[in-house]
Amino acid sequence: MKTKIVEMARVVPVAVATLMLVAACAATPIKGEIKDDGITLAADHAGPSVRFDLHNVGTTPCDLVPVLTSLPVEALPVKDGQVIIDESGSGGPVRPANGPGGLRRVAPGAVFQIEVALVSTPKTEDRIILCNGAGDYEHGRYAVLPFDR
Repeated sequence: MKTKIVEMARVVPVAVATLMLVAACAATPIKGEIKDDGITLAADHAGPSVRFDLHNVGTTPCDLVPVLTSLPVEALPVKDGQVIIDESGSGGPVRPANGPGGLRRVAPGAVFQIEVALVSTPKTEDRIILCNGAGDYEHGRYAVLPFDR
């Protein structure tokens, strides 16, 4: 009997620690709307892991991409009406938050879910969700979701 009590005494703290770790790593759900003139989010900040649930209520598709940058949102580099996103992995000023190939087309009326899970909070960068079709940035189709720091 003593052996079983000792085993339970070891198992319970490990199980509790595991549950706490899983809860701490869970992505925060963030709802939002993609409009023809912007993106609105139901939260104004979040931790390093989020799950976006975005509904395109506009009339035009959105080529959606979450990015990381230390630049102010109004100063992102643009070429031919699109934000320049460095997918080479060389650490350019604007890079995909989920690695290369993060662009997703969200049709009008569609709901799109994407999880952006970072290991830790970047020290200086902010997370920006943007539509990156020609002219979208200029029309304000983006939202900043700062990290909890």
